[in-house]
Amino acid sequence: MEKKLLHEIYEKIEVPKDEVLDAIKTGKARASHNVSKNNKNARKIIWSSVAAATIFISTSFISPSLSHVMANVPIIGNVYTTFNDAVGRSLHSQDLITELKQTSSYKGIDVAITNAYYDGAVVGVTFSVKGNVRTEENGSIQGIYEIFDGKGGISDSKELIYMERSENGYIGHIKLSYPKTELPSETSFPLEFKMIGGKEGSWRFNVPIKQLPYQTVSVDKGTNEKDAGVNIHFDSIIKGKASTAINYTATLPIEGKHDQVRLEVYDDQGKKINISTDGIDLETVEENNRIIVKGRSIIPRSIKEETSYIEVVPKVALSENDYFIRLDEAMPVEINAKRQDLAVEIKNIAVQDKSITFEFQINNGNNMDKDISFYENFASNDVSLVKESEKDIYKEPIKHSVKVTNKKDLKFKSTFDISEINGFSKDNYVIRVNMGLLSTNIPVELEKVRINLN
Repeated sequence: MEKKLLHEIYEKIEVPKDEVLDAIKTGKARASHNVSKNNKNARKIIWSSVAAATIFISTSFISPSLSHVMANVPIIGNVYTTFNDAVGRSLHSQDLITELKQTSSYKGIDVAITNAYYDGAVVGVTFSVKGNVRTEENGSIQGIYEIFDGKGGISDSKELIYMERSENGYIGHIKLSYPKTELPSETSFPLEFKMIGGKEGSWRFNVPIKQLPYQTVSVDKGTNEKDAGVNIHFDSIIKGKASTAINYTATLPIEGKHDQVRLEVYDDQGKKINISTDGIDLETVEENNRIIVKGRSIIPRSIKEETSYIEVVPKVALSENDYFIRLDEAMPVEINAKRQDLAVEIKNIAVQDKSITFEFQINNGNNMDKDISFYENFASNDVSLVKESEKDIYKEPIKHSVKVTNKKDLKFKSTFDISEINGFSKDNYVIRVNMGLLSTNIPVELEKVRINLN
């Protein structure tokens, strides 16, 4: 989706945050099909673009008018409000933000690191920009930064961010989870801006951060899902001044290298607790024909005074490859996910002079607590007709229509217009079924684990 369209959408509607973030995770899964699993550099570019969308959306929850009003009073607290950083706001109210004065100049643009915090596993940095820069339609500017010199072992080491106008230039904000399992009391992290306001360059910093006092609760509890071959073990809880981190170890089969771990957390009253950053991969190793991932999820507030324990429900979105069906295959053809009870059955294919129609059913009619609109979207975008030589490339689909033939049984009919395809042959086109989209949005749920915070 183009940036301009994103601006138009978010200025017109009230954004349902949880659903948008789920959609981004779906986008990650779909984007992963655009590159070879062995092409790490290409994959990093795609994941960075998805992360850029995440950052853009998170900064868009504050209305544009409010952002600009706040930017006219560039005090620390308003920076964290502008960029919707609950941890930063809380630490500022406790007078626990460290002021910094690091500057870097390049190509007539001055960047200054102004404040930083390091709470538990969460790091936040604010900065200002002055100079001749190119602005976006809404008055903000874009930038690209890289942390820890872009080392491959760090997830999302390169990101795109937006900076808001202030009375003396622009203000920006970076928030991240400390990307290592060990949390040193004092450290610094390399930060380099590679593009600001349309100008490429190098604005480098070595940002010093000092850990605020925190507590670590050791945990030794786990849960598993045998059919999927997934085990989640909870290692510790980090209780910071304004944040809480959940550390875990996920053990997955080799084919689950790209599985995504997500956590749902509830307090001792059964109330859901918001997780701001989920499924952070800190370390990944292959051992005894298994994938072992050290992971972390962040709650953007301190909960030690709010609840005596938490109940954590792990969910794992299992990775699935695309499946392809020839147009001359004998019908019906049923596709089943390897580690999960998900299925798409192609019941009939009709090839005509100007169109191709195929009828199919999803999950044998089991909606798995999903609304029909979810399956309509899947039918429209992820059961598609593609040229076999381009079957691994995701682009605008061939013009088609989708009809729900039986809502209760999740049956659909897709009709593709082939009248404008030169030299069409049923031998060089296939049906592509993106099972990864289903598994991403219908994750495997493991048994909940209760963790005592005291």
